Amino acid sequence: MRFYRKMTAIWLVLICAGGCASNGGANSSATQKPCEQCMVCKHNADLACVDVVVDANTPRYEYQSKTYYFCSETCREAFAKNPEKYAH
Repeated sequence: MRFYRKMTAIWLVLICAGGCASNGGANSSATQKPCEQCMVCKHNADLACVDVVVDANTPRYEYQSKTYYFCSETCREAFAKNPEKYAH
C-alpha cells in the first residue's frame, strides 16, 4: 500500500510541474498566467484541481508571511482553520 501512495505522490508532483510549465506553443511565457498549487487539494491528493491559475479573483490566504492560493473558497476556509496541516 505504501508503494502505491509513494507512486501517487510522485505522479502528482510530475503532473503539477507539467501543468504549470510552458509548452512553447500557445501557452508561451509571454501569455502564460501565474500558476500555484492548492495546498488543500494537494494534501488530499485531489488531482482534479491541484493547479490554480492565479488572477485577481483567486482565493488566497496569508500565513507566516507567505501567500497561499486555492482552487475554491471551500479550500481556502479549510486551510484557514488549520494552516499547519497544509503548509509545508
